[in-house]
Amino acid sequence: MTPDQLLKNLQSLLTREVFRRLREEGPYLVQGTFANHSQKAWGNFYYGDFKGGSTSIRLKVPLGITLREGRSYVLSVTPELAPSNKGLPFVFQVEAIHEEAEASPTPEVRLPQRSREKVDVRGFLMGLLRKGETPALALVLGENAIVHKDVEVSMGSARDRYRVDQRRVSLANPGAVAEALAQVVEGPYHLVALIRGGGDPEDLKPLDGPEVWNAVASCPKPIVVALGHAADTLWVEALADEAFPTPTALGHFLKEVVEAVEREREAAKLSDLLERAQEEAKAARTERDLLKERIRRLEQEPARLVQEMDRLRRGLALWRGVALFLLAAAILLLLARG
Repeated sequence: MTPDQLLKNLQSLLTREVFRRLREEGPYLVQGTFANHSQKAWGNFYYGDFKGGSTSIRLKVPLGITLREGRSYVLSVTPELAPSNKGLPFVFQVEAIHEEAEASPTPEVRLPQRSREKVDVRGFLMGLLRKGETPALALVLGENAIVHKDVEVSMGSARDRYRVDQRRVSLANPGAVAEALAQVVEGPYHLVALIRGGGDPEDLKPLDGPEVWNAVASCPKPIVVALGHAADTLWVEALADEAFPTPTALGHFLKEVVEAVEREREAAKLSDLLERAQEEAKAARTERDLLKERIRRLEQEPARLVQEMDRLRRGLALWRGVALFLLAAAILLLLARG
């Protein structure tokens, strides 16, 4: 077998072993909200998602058990191997309903008003680079974090086009984060970035509360956030001038800005070269026309010379006749006197 087949077989064995252990230890009690009710039934079952926290599982529900969209339940479930290789390898068959309640309403969130209009961060940075300036970036990150490396590595060769400084702070302390943001704004920076790597979504909560919201909303300089994994969505993202799904995505963005300016400069150089080529072509055409006119005149010169020679010959013949006539007249006069 090929290495690919070997890995697939091992994955299949591991899946079956995990499934066997789950079956032996089940059924399990789970709490969550039912959603995405399937419109069709297959083999006396219908399907849906059971959401809790930031994840969800796929339910296989007997037709005799009624689960309603948007309701909260405590269910007894047993794992089964999924019929498809797409997504998770398991589905969970509902054995019984233990509790049912209205889903908890989503608490109303009131975000602070921004102190200014959002800045087009891309256009702002491109403007600095076009003028030959070095954009200065302040990274606000955890005390022991290494996530700045994700940003700088993804910037690639564009890293040298920026000044990147770090401001470390305890990201578990919203007040300290807000104070750090206020301090870096006073520094010589064009852009402020609040960044944090992925992990437990609960660890992101200190960055998504009123203290940090107010600091971001009132920031007088352009500010961006790159917090957690791509799947994490935070309210603070709506207050920043730009939000990126990960710190790596922020680094790619900074690199793309530099590349866009370099493409503009290359396009400008090509435009200048084209304009010069057009001017030189125009000058060449003018010179060509002048040469054509000179050639035409030179081609006409022999004809004019022939005409002038004929005229001179005729004039010479005439004067020769006159001279002979005068000479004959003089001779006759001499003879007559003699």
